[in-house]
Amino acid sequence: MVNDPFGDPCVLVRLLREGRGLLFDAGALSSLSAGDMMKVSAVFVTHAHMDHFIGIDELFRNLLRRESPLLIFGPEDIIECVDGKLKGYTWNLIAKYPLKIEVFGIGERAVRHSSFHASNRFKAVEQPSTDFNGLILEDLSFKVKALRLSHSIPVIAYSIEEEFHININKALLEGRGFSVGPWLSELKKAIRLGDDSRAIKVDGKELCLAELKDLADITRGQKISYLMDTAPLSTNIEKAVEFVRGSDILFCEAYFLERDRGLAEERHHLTAALAGEIARKAKVGALKIMHFSPRYRDCVEELYAEAEEAFANPHC
Repeated sequence: MVNDPFGDPCVLVRLLREGRGLLFDAGALSSLSAGDMMKVSAVFVTHAHMDHFIGIDELFRNLLRRESPLLIFGPEDIIECVDGKLKGYTWNLIAKYPLKIEVFGIGERAVRHSSFHASNRFKAVEQPSTDFNGLILEDLSFKVKALRLSHSIPVIAYSIEEEFHININKALLEGRGFSVGPWLSELKKAIRLGDDSRAIKVDGKELCLAELKDLADITRGQKISYLMDTAPLSTNIEKAVEFVRGSDILFCEAYFLERDRGLAEERHHLTAALAGEIARKAKVGALKIMHFSPRYRDCVEELYAEAEEAFANPHC
C-alpha cells in the first residue's frame, strides 16, 4: 500500500530483479520515491474519481524522459480522462522527449486503445480496438485480468497472476560459487521461455539453461487481486468472489462498518464485513483492507475486527 488506509487507495507491486512495477490506482503518490515511479510500467485504474486518479499527473512528470512506454488501463472513459489531464498543460517544448503513453479503455465487449506520445505533443491517436475477454495484459511472467463491476458507474477490479513462481536456491547458488546478479533475471526468463539452449553469462562464463536449471525451485504462481469502490449488491459480490478466488492476497476496500450499511448502499461502497465475506468465500490467503471512511479515525480497530470476524466465521 502506497498510503495509509485513510489515504488515497493505491498499491504498488514490485517485480523483483526486473526493475519494473505495477501500480493499482493512482491517488496521491507523494510518498513514492522518484525511483519507484520510474519503474512503473503499467497503471490499472479502477475509475477516475479524484482519490483514485489525482496522482497520474505526478507520474507523467517523472516519466517524461523515460524510453519505455507507460500503459494505462481503466474503464471505458479512461481515454478521455487521460486526454483531459494532458490537455491541461502546455507541451510546446517536448517534441524530442521519448515518453509514449498507451491507454486502454475497458468496455463491456471491447477494449479501446489510444496513444499519447510526447513527440506528437500528447495528441490522442486512436488505435484499433480489441475484444474484451477478461485478459487485458499478458507478460512473460504474469497475466492481468479485469472485471467490470458497479459503483453507480463502471468500476474495474484487477488480478495479477503468475503461471508459476521461480525461487532461487541460495544455498545451492553459494555452494556452486555463483554470485548474485542480473543474470538471475535472464535465468528466470529462459525458464519461462523453456529455452534449454539459451546461453546465460555467469561470472564471465557462458552456460546454458540446462546447466543452471537446478538452481531454481518452481512453485505455484502467486495471485494478487485488487477490489475497490464496489456497490454492496449481490451481483457485484458474486462476481467479485469468483474473480478473486484463490488469491494469495486480496486488497479490498472496507469503506464503512456494517452498522452503517445504509450509507454503504447510498454511496456504493463495501463494508468491512462484506470485504471479509468476499475473502472467505473466495478462499483467499490474506485479506488487506484499505480505503476507510474518515468517520472511523477514532475507531479504526472496529474495521479490522469486523473484517477479520467475517473472514474467519462462516456464519457471519
